[in-house]
Amino acid sequence: MNFRFCIILVLLMANPTLAQDTIAPLKEQAVQYDTSTETTPLPLNEEKVEEYKNNPDFNYAPPEETDNWWKQFTSWIGNGISRFFNWLGNVWRSFWEWLLPNGQGSPFWGFAINILPYIIITILLAFVVWLFYKLNPGAKLMQSKEKPDVFFTEEEEIIKTRDIQKLIDKALANNNYRLAVRYYYLLILKRLTDAELIEYEFDKTNSDYFAEIASENLNTGFRKATNIYDYIWYGNFTVTETDFNKAQTIFNNLEKSIHKAA
Repeated sequence: MNFRFCIILVLLMANPTLAQDTIAPLKEQAVQYDTSTETTPLPLNEEKVEEYKNNPDFNYAPPEETDNWWKQFTSWIGNGISRFFNWLGNVWRSFWEWLLPNGQGSPFWGFAINILPYIIITILLAFVVWLFYKLNPGAKLMQSKEKPDVFFTEEEEIIKTRDIQKLIDKALANNNYRLAVRYYYLLILKRLTDAELIEYEFDKTNSDYFAEIASENLNTGFRKATNIYDYIWYGNFTVTETDFNKAQTIFNNLEKSIHKAA
């Protein structure tokens, strides 16, 4: 029995059509509907349905996206950048198609053309980094600026930095009475400035200093000393020791007045 079953199985496998002929096709069965029983629809509670509609827990619709200017702006920028790079890619491919019309089908040239932009960008970035390191603008910005040199006029330099009394003594030792009178007048300006009775500036006129001195007595003495100074320093004549002694008396009296007013 087993031997016969094996022979039949081998024949069926060797000739499938035989199996199809021997197996009867299944018959389609008709669907039976119950038409005798009366059906009643389920009652629908309108109020309950409205309650479910108004309950947000049962609202499964995705939230509507509101218009966002920032989103629109970034989308516009992104589209612009994308269009720019697409245009740039087309120009790049057109250039190589013009330069190598027979090389587009070559796998080597295709790979080289695609990788070349990245090599160029890498070289440019490396150059920018090298240039930034070479120039080092950050260090220049952080470096403290050197203070500019202060340039004085001769008169400013004498009043602000020199020992005027020594200059007077040196001029008298050389019998240069005219220069000694100049130094004496600059000494008076220094005394008035130190006493905060005037604010010395090299471009001020004598009238400016007269307006700054509030004391009438001191103002009169300074006017007299100024007239003597202008007469001797700017006058085109020889200054004798007698002339200097008269001027020195006025300058000394004015110094005493400044000392009292300070």
